[in-house]
Amino acid sequence: MDPVQSLSVAFDEAHKVMAAVRPDQWSAQSPCAEWDVRGVAKHMIGGAQMVAACVAGNAPAMSEIDDAADLPAAFREAADSALAAFAANPAALGSLVKMPFGEMPGAAVATIFTNDEFAHAWDIAKVTGQDTDLNPGLAAGCLASAQQFIGPELRTHGLFGPEVAAPAGASAADKLAAYMGRTV
Repeated sequence: MDPVQSLSVAFDEAHKVMAAVRPDQWSAQSPCAEWDVRGVAKHMIGGAQMVAACVAGNAPAMSEIDDAADLPAAFREAADSALAAFAANPAALGSLVKMPFGEMPGAAVATIFTNDEFAHAWDIAKVTGQDTDLNPGLAAGCLASAQQFIGPELRTHGLFGPEVAAPAGASAADKLAAYMGRTV
């Protein structure tokens, strides 16, 4: 699967999980200490908005998302905008894309955000009692990618927690979550 297809699948999985959140679950604490479920969803929307803007060659202009917003719909809109930006600029995959944290090839942007959106979909699924065995093929690819780019320096800067042992028989998505420091 090419990086944009992977990103599309991650967006679809995330949207499916977000759409299944009950109204009383948005304020539940997520595995990310600084966010409740609503905060994770807003982060995911902001990430998709950032990708859309940067791949299109624009500076990201993050809009504040109201707590009463239809978060699954806002996410779907942002995700579709990100995918449309890649479709409108297919050369972006091999070109440098200016992101707020530095320039990198568009393929790397797609891969980073695939992992981020997929991992946070797991976070939401976990805390809301949904099945965490999200797309096994994509989960395996995300785990392989995470194992390449998450080194000790990212863990010591607080971007990821220490790796946690996944239980025997854990799904690929659960193994990814454990690698990223989540308790499975």
